[in-house]
Amino acid sequence: MPAILNKLSCLLVASIGVFSVPAHAELSIYPIKHFITGENGQRSSTMNIISSNEELAKSYEVNVFRWSQDEQGQDVLTPDSSLAVNPLSFVIEPNTKRIIRMGFKQPIASMQLQKEEAWRIIFSPLPDAETAKGLKYAYSFNVPLFAGKDFKPEMAFQLAKDNKNQPILIAKNLGTAHFQITGFTLQDAAERELFISKELKYILAHKQATFNLNIPAVKSQTGLKLIVQTPGAQTLKFDVAE
Repeated sequence: MPAILNKLSCLLVASIGVFSVPAHAELSIYPIKHFITGENGQRSSTMNIISSNEELAKSYEVNVFRWSQDEQGQDVLTPDSSLAVNPLSFVIEPNTKRIIRMGFKQPIASMQLQKEEAWRIIFSPLPDAETAKGLKYAYSFNVPLFAGKDFKPEMAFQLAKDNKNQPILIAKNLGTAHFQITGFTLQDAAERELFISKELKYILAHKQATFNLNIPAVKSQTGLKLIVQTPGAQTLKFDVAE
């Protein structure tokens, strides 16, 4: 099941955190990333889905999943009912807008969170007579939602080798909130570029991810740096351990 759900996540699983983004050519959603902090009693969020240049109405169903990651950093999605979504199914007509509401049944404070928790809300198209004929395809899309307040990521990066003796970069999040990478550059001590990646990745709290470097073995050396791009075009610099 997680492997199937990960395929549904391909469009937005590593969304770059901008205010609005097309879910596909004729459907836009905003915001694409949700936070419920519990501040001032907040325990809900809303999302807008806008249809434009559509010829036909489209039907969707909504499913909620608790979001975690395994030891390799692969997403693990588990059906969950603690986060309520309304409506759970809907029809969006051409050139209209739908509002989706998401909220917890209990206050955030009563959840006694020790770290930021994460969910994925997946919108899957329902078949209709037109799509069954293959006339037009509706895409699945999903959005992340994070719960908790005052949690922070703490990243550490290490150069290592996989079981095929190929160089990899291990990104460990030792903190209590997610970290989002939109790309990175590995540099040596002289700031020469050794590898550039455009891979998009979330690293959840207390989790890690592995990036294949696809380069010849990096000679053992000190002073390796990682220049990391994050949402909002913010750039961060980290030391890389060996």
